[in-house]
Amino acid sequence: MNTFLIILLCVIVVFLIYAVTLSLKMSSNLSNPPYKTYEFTIDRSKNEEHSWGDLDSYEKEPLEVTMRDGYVIHGDIYPLDPKKVVIISHGHGDNKYTGVRFLQTFRHLGYSTVIYDLRGHGHNEPFVCTMGVNESKDLIEVLEAVKDRFPGAEIGLHGLSMGCATTVMALKNKPDVDFVVADCGYGILKNVCEDVLKGIKQPTKMFIPVNWVNKIRFGYDASAVNPIDSLVDNEIPILFIHGADDDYISPKQSEWMYNLNKGERKELHLIPGADHAHAWNVDPAAYERIIAEFLEKNQKSETGIRNFIRSRFES
Repeated sequence: MNTFLIILLCVIVVFLIYAVTLSLKMSSNLSNPPYKTYEFTIDRSKNEEHSWGDLDSYEKEPLEVTMRDGYVIHGDIYPLDPKKVVIISHGHGDNKYTGVRFLQTFRHLGYSTVIYDLRGHGHNEPFVCTMGVNESKDLIEVLEAVKDRFPGAEIGLHGLSMGCATTVMALKNKPDVDFVVADCGYGILKNVCEDVLKGIKQPTKMFIPVNWVNKIRFGYDASAVNPIDSLVDNEIPILFIHGADDDYISPKQSEWMYNLNKGERKELHLIPGADHAHAWNVDPAAYERIIAEFLEKNQKSETGIRNFIRSRFES
Protein backbone atom coordinates (compact mmCIF):
# COMPACT_ATOMS: atom_id res chain seq x y z
CA MET A 1 0.00 0.00 0.00
CA ASN A 2 1.50 3.32 -1.00
CA THR A 3 2.01 6.23 1.36
CA PHE A 4 -0.90 8.27 -0.05
CA LEU A 5 -3.43 5.51 0.63
CA ILE A 6 -2.11 4.99 4.14
CA ILE A 7 -2.47 8.72 4.86
CA LEU A 8 -5.94 8.77 3.32
CA LEU A 9 -7.01 5.76 5.38
CA CYS A 10 -5.69 7.38 8.56
CA VAL A 11 -7.58 10.59 7.78
CA ILE A 12 -10.80 8.62 7.21
CA VAL A 13 -10.38 6.70 10.45
CA VAL A 14 -9.65 9.86 12.43
CA PHE A 15 -12.68 11.59 10.90
CA LEU A 16 -14.94 8.64 11.69
CA ILE A 17 -13.74 8.54 15.30
CA TYR A 18 -14.29 12.28 15.57
CA ALA A 19 -17.75 12.12 13.95
CA VAL A 20 -18.89 9.26 16.18
CA THR A 21 -17.55 10.94 19.33
CA LEU A 22 -19.26 14.25 18.50
CA SER A 23 -22.47 12.49 17.55
CA LEU A 24 -22.56 10.47 20.76
CA LYS A 25 -22.05 13.58 22.84
CA MET A 26 -24.59 15.73 21.00
CA SER A 27 -27.23 13.01 20.87
CA SER A 28 -26.82 12.50 24.62
CA ASN A 29 -27.19 16.22 25.25
CA LEU A 30 -30.32 16.21 23.09
CA SER A 31 -32.11 13.07 24.22
CA ASN A 32 -30.57 12.23 27.60
CA PRO A 33 -29.64 15.63 29.06
CA PRO A 34 -28.34 16.23 32.58
CA TYR A 35 -31.57 16.81 34.49
CA LYS A 36 -31.81 19.59 37.06
CA THR A 37 -33.08 18.69 40.52
CA TYR A 38 -35.95 20.40 42.29
CA GLU A 39 -33.48 21.72 44.85
CA PHE A 40 -31.30 23.30 42.15
CA THR A 41 -34.27 24.98 40.47
CA ILE A 42 -35.75 26.31 43.71
CA ASP A 43 -32.36 27.65 44.86
CA ARG A 44 -31.87 29.32 41.47
CA SER A 45 -35.26 30.99 41.76
CA LYS A 46 -34.25 32.53 45.09
CA ASN A 47 -30.94 33.86 43.76
CA GLU A 48 -32.20 35.62 40.63
CA GLU A 49 -33.05 39.31 40.58
CA HIS A 50 -36.82 38.86 40.58
CA SER A 51 -38.40 36.45 43.02
CA TRP A 52 -40.22 33.57 41.36
CA GLY A 53 -42.71 33.48 44.22
CA ASP A 54 -43.04 31.49 47.43
CA LEU A 55 -44.35 28.02 46.66
CA ASP A 56 -45.12 27.31 50.29
CA SER A 57 -47.62 30.17 50.38
CA TYR A 58 -49.90 28.59 47.76
CA GLU A 59 -52.52 25.91 48.27
CA LYS A 60 -51.81 22.95 46.00
CA GLU A 61 -53.02 19.49 45.05
CA PRO A 62 -50.93 16.62 43.65
CA LEU A 63 -51.50 15.64 40.04
CA GLU A 64 -50.79 12.18 38.62
CA VAL A 65 -51.79 11.28 35.09
CA THR A 66 -51.26 7.82 33.58
CA MET A 67 -50.32 8.05 29.92
CA ARG A 68 -51.42 5.85 27.01
CA ASP A 69 -48.39 3.56 27.56
CA GLY A 70 -48.76 3.30 31.34
CA TYR A 71 -46.13 5.95 32.07
CA VAL A 72 -47.08 8.26 34.97
CA ILE A 73 -46.68 12.04 34.80
CA HIS A 74 -46.44 13.96 38.09
CA GLY A 75 -47.29 17.56 38.78
CA ASP A 76 -49.16 19.99 40.99
CA ILE A 77 -52.42 21.90 40.71
CA TYR A 78 -52.60 25.36 42.30
CA PRO A 79 -56.33 26.10 42.45
CA LEU A 80 -57.64 29.66 42.39
CA ASP A 81 -60.56 30.39 40.05
CA PRO A 82 -62.17 27.11 38.90
CA LYS A 83 -63.42 28.83 35.75
CA LYS A 84 -59.99 29.41 34.23
CA VAL A 85 -56.74 27.47 34.36
CA VAL A 86 -53.34 27.44 32.64
CA ILE A 87 -51.08 24.40 32.08
CA ILE A 88 -47.37 25.33 32.17
CA SER A 89 -44.77 23.19 30.34
CA HIS A 90 -41.09 23.60 31.26
CA GLY A 91 -37.95 23.37 29.16
CA HIS A 92 -35.28 20.82 28.24
CA GLY A 93 -33.59 19.23 31.26
CA ASP A 94 -35.60 21.33 33.70
CA ASN A 95 -38.55 20.46 35.93
CA LYS A 96 -41.95 21.75 36.96
CA TYR A 97 -40.55 24.36 39.33
CA THR A 98 -39.15 26.32 36.39
CA GLY A 99 -42.80 27.24 35.83
CA VAL A 100 -43.20 28.91 39.22
CA ARG A 101 -42.46 32.38 37.80
CA PHE A 102 -45.27 31.93 35.27
CA LEU A 103 -47.51 30.43 37.93
CA GLN A 104 -47.06 33.69 39.78
CA THR A 105 -47.91 35.71 36.66
CA PHE A 106 -51.11 33.80 35.94
CA ARG A 107 -52.20 33.87 39.57
CA HIS A 108 -51.99 37.66 39.41
CA LEU A 109 -54.40 37.41 36.48
CA GLY A 110 -56.76 35.19 38.44
CA TYR A 111 -55.95 31.79 36.94
CA SER A 112 -55.63 28.40 38.55
CA THR A 113 -52.38 26.86 37.35
CA VAL A 114 -50.92 23.44 36.68
CA ILE A 115 -47.19 22.74 36.64
CA TYR A 116 -45.92 19.27 35.79
CA ASP A 117 -42.74 17.38 35.00
CA LEU A 118 -42.38 16.44 31.36
CA ARG A 119 -41.65 12.80 30.55
CA GLY A 120 -38.26 11.75 31.92
CA HIS A 121 -37.86 14.97 33.93
CA GLY A 122 -38.21 15.86 37.61
CA HIS A 123 -39.66 13.09 39.76
CA ASN A 124 -40.93 11.10 36.79
CA GLU A 125 -39.28 7.82 35.88
CA PRO A 126 -36.27 8.07 33.52
CA PHE A 127 -37.23 8.15 29.85
CA VAL A 128 -35.83 9.32 26.54
CA CYS A 129 -36.36 13.02 25.87
CA THR A 130 -37.84 13.34 22.36
CA MET A 131 -37.84 17.15 22.14
CA GLY A 132 -41.63 17.36 21.89
CA VAL A 133 -42.59 14.18 20.03
CA ASN A 134 -43.80 12.09 22.98
CA GLU A 135 -44.08 15.12 25.23
CA SER A 136 -46.78 16.75 23.08
CA LYS A 137 -48.86 13.57 23.24
CA ASP A 138 -48.45 13.55 27.02
CA LEU A 139 -49.60 17.18 27.19
CA ILE A 140 -52.88 16.25 25.48
CA GLU A 141 -53.49 13.64 28.17
CA VAL A 142 -52.57 16.06 30.96
CA LEU A 143 -55.04 18.50 29.37
CA GLU A 144 -57.82 15.91 29.54
CA ALA A 145 -57.09 15.31 33.23
CA VAL A 146 -57.21 19.05 33.89
CA LYS A 147 -60.55 19.29 32.10
CA ASP A 148 -61.90 16.61 34.43
CA ARG A 149 -60.66 18.59 37.43
CA PHE A 150 -61.98 21.93 36.10
CA PRO A 151 -65.08 21.08 34.04
CA GLY A 152 -66.17 23.83 31.68
CA ALA A 153 -63.20 26.05 32.50
CA GLU A 154 -61.37 28.33 30.07
CA ILE A 155 -58.02 26.61 29.57
CA GLY A 156 -54.73 28.05 28.33
CA LEU A 157 -51.34 26.53 27.63
CA HIS A 158 -47.97 28.14 28.38
CA GLY A 159 -44.70 26.60 27.23
CA LEU A 160 -41.07 27.65 27.67
CA SER A 161 -38.31 26.56 25.25
CA MET A 162 -38.80 22.80 24.69
CA GLY A 163 -42.04 23.19 26.63
CA CYS A 164 -43.05 25.74 24.00
CA ALA A 165 -42.22 23.30 21.21
CA THR A 166 -44.19 20.62 23.07
CA THR A 167 -47.17 22.96 23.38
CA VAL A 168 -47.07 24.02 19.72
CA MET A 169 -46.77 20.40 18.55
CA ALA A 170 -49.83 19.55 20.64
CA LEU A 171 -51.85 21.98 18.51
CA LYS A 172 -51.71 19.43 15.71
CA ASN A 173 -54.33 17.50 17.70
CA LYS A 174 -56.70 20.49 17.68
CA PRO A 175 -57.05 20.55 21.49
CA ASP A 176 -60.00 22.32 23.04
CA VAL A 177 -58.06 25.21 24.57
CA ASP A 178 -58.68 28.95 24.54
CA PHE A 179 -55.18 30.37 24.13
CA VAL A 180 -51.48 29.54 23.97
CA VAL A 181 -48.43 31.46 25.20
CA ALA A 182 -45.37 30.25 23.26
CA ASP A 183 -42.17 31.49 24.93
CA CYS A 184 -38.78 31.11 23.16
CA GLY A 185 -39.54 27.86 21.40
CA TYR A 186 -38.16 26.32 18.23
CA GLY A 187 -40.18 25.71 15.10
CA ILE A 188 -37.51 23.57 13.42
CA LEU A 189 -35.23 21.57 15.73
CA LYS A 190 -32.67 20.90 13.00
CA ASN A 191 -31.93 24.62 12.78
CA VAL A 192 -31.24 24.80 16.51
CA CYS A 193 -28.85 21.85 16.31
CA GLU A 194 -27.07 23.46 13.38
CA ASP A 195 -26.73 26.72 15.35
CA VAL A 196 -25.19 24.75 18.23
CA LEU A 197 -22.71 23.21 15.79
CA LYS A 198 -21.82 26.66 14.48
CA GLY A 199 -21.32 27.83 18.05
CA ILE A 200 -18.70 25.15 18.64
CA LYS A 201 -17.13 25.89 15.24
CA GLN A 202 -18.27 22.71 13.56
CA PRO A 203 -19.78 22.39 10.07
CA THR A 204 -23.57 22.20 10.04
CA LYS A 205 -23.34 19.03 7.91
CA MET A 206 -22.29 17.27 11.10
CA PHE A 207 -25.97 17.27 12.01
CA ILE A 208 -26.36 14.31 9.62
CA PRO A 209 -24.23 11.85 11.64
CA VAL A 210 -25.54 13.34 14.89
CA ASN A 211 -29.08 12.56 13.78
CA TRP A 212 -28.14 9.06 12.56
CA VAL A 213 -26.66 8.26 15.95
CA ASN A 214 -29.62 9.81 17.72
CA LYS A 215 -32.06 7.64 15.74
CA ILE A 216 -30.07 4.50 16.50
CA ARG A 217 -29.67 5.27 20.20
CA PHE A 218 -32.96 6.95 21.06
CA GLY A 219 -35.40 5.93 18.35
CA TYR A 220 -36.61 9.21 16.86
CA ASP A 221 -35.64 11.46 13.98
CA ALA A 222 -34.56 14.91 15.21
CA SER A 223 -34.80 16.27 11.65
CA ALA A 224 -38.55 15.57 11.72
CA VAL A 225 -39.20 17.55 14.92
CA ASN A 226 -40.87 20.58 13.35
CA PRO A 227 -43.44 22.20 15.65
CA ILE A 228 -43.95 24.87 13.00
CA ASP A 229 -45.91 22.33 10.93
CA SER A 230 -48.67 22.36 13.56
CA LEU A 231 -49.39 26.02 12.86
CA VAL A 232 -50.33 25.88 9.19
CA ASP A 233 -53.99 25.41 10.12
CA ASN A 234 -53.99 26.63 13.73
CA GLU A 235 -56.67 29.12 14.70
CA ILE A 236 -56.27 29.02 18.49
CA PRO A 237 -55.12 32.45 19.72
CA ILE A 238 -51.36 32.29 20.18
CA LEU A 239 -48.94 34.73 21.78
CA PHE A 240 -45.28 34.35 20.82
CA ILE A 241 -42.69 35.80 23.23
CA HIS A 242 -38.96 35.56 22.64
CA GLY A 243 -35.85 37.21 24.04
CA ALA A 244 -34.41 39.49 21.36
CA ASP A 245 -30.89 38.57 22.53
CA ASP A 246 -31.46 34.80 22.62
CA ASP A 247 -28.33 33.20 21.16
CA TYR A 248 -29.43 29.62 21.88
CA ILE A 249 -32.78 29.45 20.11
CA SER A 250 -32.85 32.29 17.60
CA PRO A 251 -35.77 34.75 17.78
CA LYS A 252 -36.18 34.00 14.08
CA GLN A 253 -37.77 30.72 15.12
CA SER A 254 -40.67 32.56 16.76
CA GLU A 255 -40.85 34.97 13.84
CA TRP A 256 -41.19 32.04 11.42
CA MET A 257 -43.89 30.44 13.55
CA TYR A 258 -45.77 33.71 13.89
CA ASN A 259 -45.71 34.32 10.15
CA LEU A 260 -46.81 30.79 9.27
CA ASN A 261 -49.59 30.56 11.85
CA LYS A 262 -52.89 30.53 9.97
CA GLY A 263 -55.09 32.29 12.50
CA GLU A 264 -55.17 36.06 12.76
CA ARG A 265 -55.48 36.09 16.55
CA LYS A 266 -51.74 36.11 17.14
CA GLU A 267 -49.03 38.40 18.48
CA LEU A 268 -45.24 38.39 18.55
CA HIS A 269 -43.19 40.21 21.18
CA LEU A 270 -39.39 40.26 21.07
CA ILE A 271 -38.08 41.37 24.47
CA PRO A 272 -34.95 43.59 24.32
CA GLY A 273 -32.13 42.53 26.63
CA ALA A 274 -33.54 39.03 27.20
CA ASP A 275 -31.43 35.96 26.46
CA HIS A 276 -32.76 32.43 26.29
CA ALA A 277 -35.76 31.74 28.55
CA HIS A 278 -35.35 35.06 30.36
CA ALA A 279 -38.05 37.30 28.87
CA TRP A 280 -39.92 37.15 32.19
CA ASN A 281 -36.77 37.80 34.20
CA VAL A 282 -36.00 41.06 32.38
CA ASP A 283 -39.29 42.65 33.48
CA PRO A 284 -41.94 40.44 35.12
CA ALA A 285 -44.55 43.21 35.17
CA ALA A 286 -44.11 43.91 31.44
CA TYR A 287 -44.34 40.18 30.69
CA GLU A 288 -47.53 39.98 32.71
CA ARG A 289 -49.03 42.96 30.96
CA ILE A 290 -48.28 41.52 27.50
CA ILE A 291 -50.19 38.39 28.46
CA ALA A 292 -53.03 40.29 30.13
CA GLU A 293 -53.62 42.53 27.13
CA PHE A 294 -53.46 39.60 24.74
CA LEU A 295 -56.05 37.72 26.81
CA GLU A 296 -58.28 40.77 26.98
CA LYS A 297 -58.35 40.98 23.18
CA ASN A 298 -58.82 37.26 22.57
CA GLN A 299 -61.04 35.89 25.29
CA LYS A 300 -64.29 34.26 24.26
CA SER A 301 -66.00 35.22 27.51
CA GLU A 302 -65.76 37.88 30.16
CA THR A 303 -63.53 36.55 32.93
CA GLY A 304 -62.33 39.76 34.52
CA ILE A 305 -58.99 40.41 32.81
CA ARG A 306 -59.95 44.03 32.20
CA ASN A 307 -60.35 44.50 35.94
CA PHE A 308 -56.96 42.91 36.60
CA ILE A 309 -55.32 45.26 34.10
CA ARG A 310 -56.93 48.27 35.75
CA SER A 311 -55.99 47.20 39.26
CA ARG A 312 -52.38 46.20 38.46
CA PHE A 313 -51.33 48.55 35.69
CA GLU A 314 -53.62 51.56 35.58
CA SER A 315 -54.05 52.57 39.20
